[in-house]
Amino acid sequence: MRVRKIALSLLCLMHSNVLLASYDASDLQQLFTDKKQRSQLDAARSGNVTANELPHTSQVKMSGYMTRSNGKSVVWLNNANTLQSSKLGDVRVQESTVGKNKKVTLTVGGNHKRLKPGEVWHKDTGKVIENY
Repeated sequence: MRVRKIALSLLCLMHSNVLLASYDASDLQQLFTDKKQRSQLDAARSGNVTANELPHTSQVKMSGYMTRSNGKSVVWLNNANTLQSSKLGDVRVQESTVGKNKKVTLTVGGNHKRLKPGEVWHKDTGKVIENY
């Protein structure tokens, strides 16, 4: 019985070497982040991304909105939120309109659009499409 356990253990060890041999360590890239990358990750995770850090894009995707218990509203646009400021990049959120008729009014360069969650505003063409 003991010989069988040893043989089974040796067999498992031999097959595990085959699995390890097929692994390529160059696929790992970089394991640790530098201070700048770490601060960017922390800011993005906490929602403290400033308007200067957000790229100006040709489209605005509204992921959703929420009215907090203190009455302050938060809107998610292009994977960022308005928790710290009503302006994200070149897009300004009209906070007084959040949630009225289940939409939010956005302003970019004098142009206004009302979006509901899941819609994308293509700023170049002015078209709004649903994008779930």
